[in-house]
Amino acid sequence: MNAIFPKKTLGIFSLTCCEGCQFSLLKDFVGFEKITRFYEIKSFRLGQEENDECFFDVSLVEGTPESTRELEHLKKIRKVSKAVVSIGACAHLGGIQSERNRLPKKYIGKEKVKKISDIIKVDLVIPGCPISHKEAVAALLDTYWGKKFRPKDYAVCFECRKNENECLIKNGRPCLGPITRGGCDSVCINGGELCLGCRGALDQTNFNKIKEILNPMIGEDKTNNLLTIYGDLEQEWKDQDRQ
Repeated sequence: MNAIFPKKTLGIFSLTCCEGCQFSLLKDFVGFEKITRFYEIKSFRLGQEENDECFFDVSLVEGTPESTRELEHLKKIRKVSKAVVSIGACAHLGGIQSERNRLPKKYIGKEKVKKISDIIKVDLVIPGCPISHKEAVAALLDTYWGKKFRPKDYAVCFECRKNENECLIKNGRPCLGPITRGGCDSVCINGGELCLGCRGALDQTNFNKIKEILNPMIGEDKTNNLLTIYGDLEQEWKDQDRQ
């Protein structure tokens, strides 16, 4: 197979993050083996000892740049990569660390936490905290074949119904499932937790409506906090709408 379809080069990089998305890549051997059929992994600090600095057909980047060194590293990755893929909520939305953007400047200094698309051109996003192993494999295979991978365009609520979960909102509990992009198989709600929006907002999100639902339930301040745990979901949606 590989004689007919030569392997492309893949780099997997982490900035400031927990590296949970990279562990998700490794968690299923069969799925990871599918990746290695079509890609030669040239750089992967978490998964191998020897790493090359070279041209990459595809580079996966997890995390946010929190230092000058990481900022320069991110820019270098862009220069030596044909395609850059943002993996996980930190790279995609700014992550939990972006909460500090809302603190007084005396506590955070001049620099705000930024998602990597604010700094470099990103060709594809694989959302989640952590990413879905299945979705990541599908995205990489689509990219290999020159297909445009598209994250799900339905809400987490669709997956909740499929999994026969009771609706948290109908039971008086807050949840961002109605505005959050599906593809996670409603994993948090399956385990009895609320959806915190780690996969980002759907294109057709009505933020006024979700606030109208949640404000009487938990108050305006807590609603705003919920919408900014992994990054400012409303601002991200507005940025996408302008593109």
